[in-house]
Amino acid sequence: MDGSSYGPIGSLYRAGPKPFLQRITNPDIYDQAVLKYMAQDKCDRKEAQGNMDAYLDNPQDWAYQKTCEKNGAYKKDYANANMEPKQVALTTIWGVGVVYFIGNLVYNSFTGGMMSDSFQRTMELLNGSA
Repeated sequence: MDGSSYGPIGSLYRAGPKPFLQRITNPDIYDQAVLKYMAQDKCDRKEAQGNMDAYLDNPQDWAYQKTCEKNGAYKKDYANANMEPKQVALTTIWGVGVVYFIGNLVYNSFTGGMMSDSFQRTMELLNGSA
């Protein structure tokens, strides 16, 4: 449906973790900013959310793009950015891999497995007792 809004996961896919976290931690401020953008630009909620997510991700690039648009450049579609099925699949696979790697690193660090073994092995190599 045209102009409908999207949830926090949509922000994560479209613009990354910064707008996603901002939206989770400050939902009222985010909604007020979206409503203000809708009123100023006279656009629908989905377009306003896309622009707000792009702004929260990188304010300087967003402002530069808006200045270029006012000077006749193409209008970037932030509402549908990164939402092609292939891009969504690649982003999901990449995200799952990163979360697994970080989770495994944290788990092994707390259980004393990886870091202590690595340090011990390094000391053995440096002392020549390999």
